[in-house]
Amino acid sequence: MGFRLLRFTNTVILASIAALTLSGVYGLLWTFPGWLYDVHRLSGWLLIAVLPWKAAISMRSLRRGFALNFDRGLMVIVSLLAAFLTLAVAGLGLVWGFQLDSEHLWLRQTAISWHWMLALALVVPFALHAWRRWPRPRKEDLLSRRAALHVIGVGIASLAGWRLSHWIGEQRASAESPTRVTGSRLAGAFTGNRFPVTHTRAARQEQVDPGNWRFEVQGAVLNPRVYTYQQLLSMDAAGTFATLDCTLGWYTIQEWRGLRLRDLLHEAGASPRAFAVRLESVTGYAHILPMAEAKEVLLATHIGEEVLEYAHGFPLRAVAPSRRGWFWVKWLRKVEVIDL
Repeated sequence: MGFRLLRFTNTVILASIAALTLSGVYGLLWTFPGWLYDVHRLSGWLLIAVLPWKAAISMRSLRRGFALNFDRGLMVIVSLLAAFLTLAVAGLGLVWGFQLDSEHLWLRQTAISWHWMLALALVVPFALHAWRRWPRPRKEDLLSRRAALHVIGVGIASLAGWRLSHWIGEQRASAESPTRVTGSRLAGAFTGNRFPVTHTRAARQEQVDPGNWRFEVQGAVLNPRVYTYQQLLSMDAAGTFATLDCTLGWYTIQEWRGLRLRDLLHEAGASPRAFAVRLESVTGYAHILPMAEAKEVLLATHIGEEVLEYAHGFPLRAVAPSRRGWFWVKWLRKVEVIDL
């Protein structure tokens, strides 16, 4: 059997969705290297390039109708859900990339945050669809002359779309709010506490009263430590310039001042076998960072010359330069060292 457009199209979609998922998940965790974000965008345009073919294939399948069984009943519904989510994710990505949304909030989320949330929701229905519907590709679908011509065609279309969207985004971007490689837009540079506030669940004021609040270094350490707010302020301060990049689609560049986590770990005698630390908020919100990244964390008490405000994590928040903003745990109360 020779080249078949159905198998070629499905193979390209599967490859592009896999690349989008892997690069997208990476982008939710880390902010560099920048080329991975370009891989993500290019994979998105590859998916868009073959959607007309996939639409024609899907319409032919739908003409066969429904039946009260698994494949022609439930799986048709799952496939339609996957198609809807795919179009929604692609559309939201274009809206954000072309800067068409003016950063409006839709149900407390921006277009880019809906983009990645719906993309995560797509994983399960797409996996079910691929399991039941994906015809196994043949050598002719990938290595024949017709396959090569199709690859060249969708490749050129993908590159053209990627470059065009980049150009349009640059033309529409404002000088006051340039776009970072992650797609986020500047929301303040060296402005102290004057940048956007986002969190899942805020601490109660009484939980961060400096008279009662304590910060602990616990876990796999020789000398567990407990600090008051005043004790932390009396220690030698350090500073760093770091970019807080939020998955809502904004970023801010600030000078952060406070204490190096590695100094507190050294003072507590962290185990040489330690491989990670757990940063915990007074709200119970927590994240784990590998030790190599934990040693780069600053525990911030100030932004520039200003004391950290309550909304931004007073009295203490984590500054994790290589991570997206949701790893910058606010209202810290404990660091737990984890060993083998």
